[in-house]
Amino acid sequence: NRHTELQSPCLGVCVIDARSGRCHGCFRTPGEIQIWPRATDAQKREILTGLRQRRTAAGLPESPLMS
Repeated sequence: NRHTELQSPCLGVCVIDARSGRCHGCFRTPGEIQIWPRATDAQKREILTGLRQRRTAAGLPESPLMS
């Protein structure tokens, strides 16, 4: 059983959109950004799934960091 840490979806564009409440770069909420370092793998996968859905809803392709 080899554990591999899930990579942060941060793209280095850390600006929270006032209307959506999400980061312009990674689409995470401030709460999701805050818990990421301490989140379990299951929590991180749940966040990543939500990000994929948000990007799709916005008409954007999936980020390579969210694979």
